Amino acid sequence: MSKKNDTPIAPDEALGKAEEFVLKNKKTFIAVILAIIIVAGLNALGVFSPESNENSDANQAIANIEYKVFDGDTEKALNGDDFNIGLLEIINTYEGTTAANKAHLYAGIIYAKDKQYEEAISHLEKYIGSDNIIAAKAKQTLGNCYSHTGDLNKAIKLVLEAAEGANNIAVTPACLRDAAAMYEAQGNTAEAMKLYNRIKNEYPNSPVASEAITKINAAK
Repeated sequence: MSKKNDTPIAPDEALGKAEEFVLKNKKTFIAVILAIIIVAGLNALGVFSPESNENSDANQAIANIEYKVFDGDTEKALNGDDFNIGLLEIINTYEGTTAANKAHLYAGIIYAKDKQYEEAISHLEKYIGSDNIIAAKAKQTLGNCYSHTGDLNKAIKLVLEAAEGANNIAVTPACLRDAAAMYEAQGNTAEAMKLYNRIKNEYPNSPVASEAITKINAAK
């Protein structure tokens, strides 16, 4: 496990705000978890196709431990407790199952919150999302993790992909704002302003619209 990297990749205010909103704001991660709960509920109701016995065992294993994720007991969520195996063992034991896929997402979110960005990246890269919103939130988080490794170009690419993939007022403008902040960190004000103006024009009622308008006015 690598050491935590608490040093921002750039000192400017723009990237600092992206950090604060995305990687330090619990609501971002809670939104992902709530969306997963909905999907898990649909699975329980049999909306999706029946799974193999191995998948059933894996799903039971993650059901036994995921409440630790919701409770914020991340150590036990990752490594298990006296009665249940954790996310990391689920991934190793049930590789290729839908439960292992979900475990990658949970683990990636946990590591991102803990600023262990390399570990977060390794799990989020392996997550395959079938739901547009969940997949977009995972990619947004992945992009922001890459921003902390110094790879801003890749970070911007991922966050913009998340914006287009979500096509959702709750997700897309936040992704556009993150990408704009990253462009500002690179000194690319022109591209940043394009995204801020897109937020202003296409998503005027979004939670980040006022921030975009402030940025636009400050640049005049």
